[in-house]
Amino acid sequence: MKTILKISAMPVMLCALASAAYADSVTLNSAGSTAGPYTNGTLQYTGTSPLNGGSPLVAATGPTVADGPGSYDVAANGVWVNAIAGTSWVSNSPEAGPDGSVTDPNGFYYYSTTFTAVGGASAYDGSISIMADDTAEVLLNGSVIVPFGLIGGDGHCSNNMPNCNGVDTVWLNGTTLLAGSNSLTVIDAQTGSGPAGVDFSANLTQTPEPSSLLLLGTGLLGLALLVFRKAKPSVVALNC
Repeated sequence: MKTILKISAMPVMLCALASAAYADSVTLNSAGSTAGPYTNGTLQYTGTSPLNGGSPLVAATGPTVADGPGSYDVAANGVWVNAIAGTSWVSNSPEAGPDGSVTDPNGFYYYSTTFTAVGGASAYDGSISIMADDTAEVLLNGSVIVPFGLIGGDGHCSNNMPNCNGVDTVWLNGTTLLAGSNSLTVIDAQTGSGPAGVDFSANLTQTPEPSSLLLLGTGLLGLALLVFRKAKPSVVALNC
């Protein structure tokens, strides 16, 4: 009975060791964004600031006109390409979009979300994919991880990524997240006096620390020795 209990406990021990090595995974995207509170995976429009008109584009540290929060899913038709799989284009107005009735003045448009993470010393690897009209900058906890693209000459979308003609995927390695609440901000630069909008998807997985890998390896070795000892045939002494 004791042997059965020990063997049945092995999956639990293995899962605990694996959890120690691979601590956290974060998935965010712009699907399902509506007017309302911040939640993981949604973007909330928070306001605007004036377009600096320079090159490269430099946005203010935050919106100077706080006419949010609230954001809306909008259809991708006309000039904009289809949204990234599993996401949706998001704008500050339900009437936005390439074929919508809204024309947004030139300026910077701010969208934010908050999410929780294990964070700490172990860094995260992954990627973020972004599209925007006209172009966008992405900040993680206030630090730029995706810069603005260059503004093109077609009067609606920038010719350089990220823009609304194609997906710009940026690979993130050694990214540090805070333990607890984190913030992600997308700043959309509208330069062509048209409808503004953004679309994004991000996946980050925590990289195991060497000490965690050592713990996992040691635990697996211990489990293997335990199985070996229990499977070893018993020697029966014969008295002749």
